[in-house]
Amino acid sequence: MPFLLCLVLLGVVCAVVLLFKVPEWRNDAALAGLEERVSAHPLPPDTERGDHGVQGTVGLQSGNSNHCDYLVRMSLRTKLSGPEITRYYESAAIEGVAGRALAGTVHVGVSGSGQDGYTAVIVEFFDGFHEPGMDLRCY
Repeated sequence: MPFLLCLVLLGVVCAVVLLFKVPEWRNDAALAGLEERVSAHPLPPDTERGDHGVQGTVGLQSGNSNHCDYLVRMSLRTKLSGPEITRYYESAAIEGVAGRALAGTVHVGVSGSGQDGYTAVIVEFFDGFHEPGMDLRCY
C-alpha cells in the first residue's frame, strides 16, 4: 500500500510540474526560432557581429501582466552612420513569433566610433503581448 501511495504522489507531482514546464518549453522554442531568424538576416555592408552575438529573453517585458513578450538583442559593430543602420533595420521585416513582421530598433553607442572606424550598436527586435499559457515568467 505505501508503494502505491508513493506512485500516486509521484504522478501528481509530475503532472503539476509538467503543467508549468510545458508552456515554458513552448515559449522557449518560439524564442529560439526568433533568435534564429534574427541571426539569419543578412548584415548590412561594413557591419560585423559584436562581442555578445544574439541574446534573447521571454517573459513580461512591458505592460502589467498576463502576456508573454519576446525580446531579441544583437550587438554589432558598423562603419555605417546612425541613420543608415537605423534605416536598414527599421525596414528588416523579420518574422515574429506569430508570423507578424517585426522591424528592429537600433541603439547607437554613445561613445562614437572607435579608432578602427567602427561604432558599437545594439539592434532589438520586440514581439509582445502573446498568450502566456501557464508560463510563470509572463505574469
